[in-house]
Order: sequence, then structure tokens, then C-alpha cells
Amino acid sequence: MKQVFTPIYKSIRKRREIAAFLFCSLYPLLASAVSLFQTGLKSMAHGRRLSFLEYWSVNVQTQWQLAIPILLLAYAVTTVFYTEIHSGILFLYKDLEKKVIFKVKILSLIKILGIFTVLTFLASLLSYYTLMLHQSYISGHLFPENWSIVQMSLLTILSRMIIYVIVILLVSALSSHYNNSISVLAGLFFMLLANVAPHLPLGRYLFPTGYVGAGMNFALSLILMCLISSIYIISAYTLGLKKFEQIEF
Repeated sequence: MKQVFTPIYKSIRKRREIAAFLFCSLYPLLASAVSLFQTGLKSMAHGRRLSFLEYWSVNVQTQWQLAIPILLLAYAVTTVFYTEIHSGILFLYKDLEKKVIFKVKILSLIKILGIFTVLTFLASLLSYYTLMLHQSYISGHLFPENWSIVQMSLLTILSRMIIYVIVILLVSALSSHYNNSISVLAGLFFMLLANVAPHLPLGRYLFPTGYVGAGMNFALSLILMCLISSIYIISAYTLGLKKFEQIEF
């Protein structure tokens, strides 16, 4: 599978929509120069001084709420599946098992998501210690002194990354049979539900994001978040693989 992974990953990595998605990782650098973002960040500090972990968490959350990165990612997934299926490009892989092709494509997209996450981290780190350090509400420390804030920040970052993974799998499952618009809208709709869920009494426990600030201890929140995430991931992957194996090329 290693021999197959490299060419497929490179073909996906070269796409313009992937480049646009990765460009969104620079959001922390761009936002730190905007006074409105700084004002909002100051109000979120509630008189405290924010550590780097909190700053990174805020950037991940704000970046996610803008929906632009997830919209670009969902569209990229549809081009990897729906567009290639209907343009005949997948015919080039006719000698490979469909299961292998599907798995390699998913792994390639998740690797790109990993790169996006690392770039967002580095952009946050750079902007925090260069552009933001002089602000009165910035502490300059890596971690906050309050352990509960550390837990909240970590759960926030993890839950958003999990939603990205689920959207990749969900859109890949749909785009094997449905056009780009339907698949992208489905991915965006799932993201919106995950965004609203934490504000619902029972709905919050149906999405990974609902376990951030749920009033549970950190270990329990993490376990339940991973459990509900596994259900989504396994279900979406299984459905996507089944749908992909049914196509003819």
C-alpha cells in the first residue's frame, strides 16, 4: 500500500482546493493584525492573561466557526471521489482493489488535515509570541495556571479536529453517489449541528463538541468524546467503503 499511497497523496496535495484549505491555517497570523479580533480576545480573557494554549484554542474555535476551512475541505473531498469517479480518472486504478484505493484516499486526506493542524499550531505560536505578546491580556506562558482551563482548551481543540475527520468520512461516503453540492452541504450541515449541539440539553451528548464544558471531569469527558466519535467514524468509514466498492470504473 505504501507504493500506492505516495502517488495518490501527491495528486491530492496538488489540488487548488487543498492549497486554499491549507492557506486557512494562517488564520492566527491574519487575525492577530485585526483590531476586532484583538478586542474579542480581550473580552474573552475576562480580566485574566491568556496563555498560549488558550490562544491556540481560541484560534481553532474561531477558525472552525468561520466554516470556510471545513467548506473547502468538504469540497476537496468531493473532487477526490465524485469528480474522479465521473471523469474517468479512477479507471487508471482499475488494477487495484477498491478497498485499497478508498483507504489510501482517506489516509491522504487525513494526512493533509494533520498538516493543517500543525500549520495552525505554528501560526498560533508565531503570532502569540511576536504579534500578541505586548498585549496586556497575554501572559506569555505556554499553559494557564488553572488546570480546568487546560482541560477545556485541550477538549476544544480535540473535538474540532475530530469533527474535521468525521466530515472527511461523511462527505467521502456521500460523494461516491451524490453530486458535489449535496455532499458539501451535508458536511457543512453536520458541522453546524456540532456547533449548535453544546447548547442543547440532550443533543450535546450526541456530538464530540458537546463534551467540552459539559460539567464532567476531564477523564470522563475525554472517554465519552472518544466513544461517540468512534461511532461516527466507524459508521461513516464503513458506509463510505461499501458505497465505493459498489461503483464501476
